[in-house]
This record gives sequence, structure tokens and C-alpha cells, in this order.
Amino acid sequence: MIRTYKCRVRLSKPGHERLGEIFAMSAELYNACLEERIDCYRKTGESRSYYDQCKALTEVRAELPEFADINLQVFRGVLGRIDKAYKSFFRRVRTKEKAGFPRFKSGRRWRTIEINDQAWHMLKREGSKFVLKVKGLPRIEVKPSRELPPNNLLKAIRITRKPLRTEVALSYDLQAPEAKPVSNPVGIDMGVSKRLTLSNGETVEKREIDRKRLIRLQRSVSRKKKGSNNRRKAVSLLAKEWQRLTDKERDYLHRLSAEIVKMYGFIAVEKLRTKSMLRNRNLAKSIQEQAWGRFITLLNEKAESAGVKMVEVDPKGTSQECSSCGATVQKNLSVRTHKCSCGYEADRDVNAAINILHRGISIAGGNLTRMAGRMREKRGVALARPRTVLESVN
Repeated sequence: MIRTYKCRVRLSKPGHERLGEIFAMSAELYNACLEERIDCYRKTGESRSYYDQCKALTEVRAELPEFADINLQVFRGVLGRIDKAYKSFFRRVRTKEKAGFPRFKSGRRWRTIEINDQAWHMLKREGSKFVLKVKGLPRIEVKPSRELPPNNLLKAIRITRKPLRTEVALSYDLQAPEAKPVSNPVGIDMGVSKRLTLSNGETVEKREIDRKRLIRLQRSVSRKKKGSNNRRKAVSLLAKEWQRLTDKERDYLHRLSAEIVKMYGFIAVEKLRTKSMLRNRNLAKSIQEQAWGRFITLLNEKAESAGVKMVEVDPKGTSQECSSCGATVQKNLSVRTHKCSCGYEADRDVNAAINILHRGISIAGGNLTRMAGRMREKRGVALARPRTVLESVN
């Protein structure tokens, strides 16, 4: 199992300048490789492969000393990036999606160095510090926020310059833990009125972005003349504000997903098709703000690391089906309370979360017994909900 540790770094001013030079060289190499692939296809009807361009890179390094002075793996990461872009393009063509042919890159917009081979010997420990030593790159002091795994498990390094800081992502190949015994199962329904609703009635409030400062900064960018230094400064301020919001949201989702994994031994979630849902113009903005996909990714990673079983289920009909008797009760989005002829009444999202839990247990191979009587539990003004009993989950 691959796990990535993101760490802040310490760089001198000359180090930042040197890193900028290497980003510009990487963009130059990327553009040259893209142009070569396009020309080759026009002349021969065939494209250049990753291995062909690796051989050409050897010739480039022999002719240009500035490329030879930098570790080979830095530029092989560039070749891997364009190869991945081409493969993704043809995959989208086959599946009849919007293709999006790879584009030429500006040197100012290139902000990443990827090292996917021989990474284990580049991270050195000097006393209590970690230092990244790569030929041609400046000295990069890594400041991890937690203990790092052994170096022999390090598989990839990614150096990224962000608006607020430069970060290093260290990817380790770790052994998956043993699965924990299943206990305290939960189903999770995701929405826009409530970000999360759990099958036990717990809820997580929706995310609302305070856009006042963003709007002011965006207007400031719009007023500046294109290409001017003032516009470049305004763009930088806007990017930093977005970075602050992104970091805050990422930290919150990490803590939220970790807490859910810690509390529950079996998790069932919806397998949502967000792209299709974004076609609804009235809800698209709210859906994007809730970041369901990012939350599910983090939850899945933490569940796997903790040995907790997590399954994704088809959400179709979970809001319409009665979690007590299984009957279908049609209702539109404006109806927030589920009422069934069997007498069961509950919040719409709680009912859906219980159905998600039922389906998750079925997928996992367990047996679910729905009690004939319902446990009526008062949570303020909350409505009663049925009791579920998990007999076994494989």
C-alpha cells in the first residue's frame, strides 16, 4: 500500500532561484518532447514512445552540460509526465470523453519535480534533520510533522512549489495492516444541506466558503493591465488566498475522516457520479464546495491503513426506499422527512444512510436482521429510526 507524507521544506534564497531554473528547464524539455511527438506522427503516422525519448535524453545530456549537471531521474520524471498525458488522451478518445490534447507548458507555470526511481538514497538523515540531496538541486531541508518510515521503503519524491510555500511529498510502499474485527457499523449519506449524515443520526454541517476576500482579490486582478508587474502581484495574492482555504479544508477533511475511522469498524458510503450531478446548475456550486470525492479518497486511505473495512454502494433509490419495511416512497428533493405507510418516520437523509448501511453489509457478505420493533430514541427533536443488527461481515 502506497502512502504519501507531505512535508514542508527549508530553502535558501539562492536555492529558490536554482529551483526556478530547474523548473524552466523541465518545461523546455517537456515542450521539446511534445513537439517531437507531434512532428513524428505527422511524418510517419506513429508517435514516439517513452523509451525512444529516454534514448534521446541521453544525447541531449551529452550535448548540453546544464542538463548533464542535474540528476537523470529529474528529467525522466518529465518524460514520464508527457507519456502519461498521451496515454490519458488516447484513453479519453476511446471512451468518447472530451479528449483534451496535451498542451505546451509555460516555464513560469511549471512547479513540480518528480523522481520515481532510486529515491531511497536521496533522502539523508543528519542528526535530527532530514536533507534531500539530489545532484544539481539545491540543499533541501525536509521538516516532517511526524515520524517517517524507513528509507528503504521510499519509492517516489515530488517537490512542488505552491503559492505559500514549497513542499516535498514522500511516497512509501508500506505493508497493509491486518483487518480489524468488524464492530459498530455505520452508513454515510452525503448531501448539500448537511455535508454528511450518519445512519446513527449524527450529522456534519455543510461547508460554506467565505468569498468576500476572494471576490475583492479577483476584482483587483481584473482591474490590472495584463502583463504588468502589478497584475502579477495581484494574481499572487489571489493564489495565496486560495491556498490558505485549500490547506484549511484539507486539514479539516483529514481530521474528520480520521475520527470516523477511529469510531467505526465498518463503513458504507455512496459511490457518487459527481460529474453527472454537476450538470444541475442550481446545485453545482454547492456540490463542489462539499468536496465529496476528496473526502471519500481520504476516508478510504485511512480505513485501509487502520484495517477497517469500507465499501462503496450504488446510491440509487436510497432516499426513496423505506429502511424499515423496504417499500418505495416517492418524494422530491424539497421533502426532507421520510414517512411510510408502515408507520416509520425519519429524516430523509438518516433513512438514506441506513439504506446505504444495509447495502454495504450485503456487498460485504454479511447478514442483516431488521428488527420487527423499532428502537425509539429521542435526539432533541429528531425522529425515531430503526435498529439494525449486524450478525457477520466477512
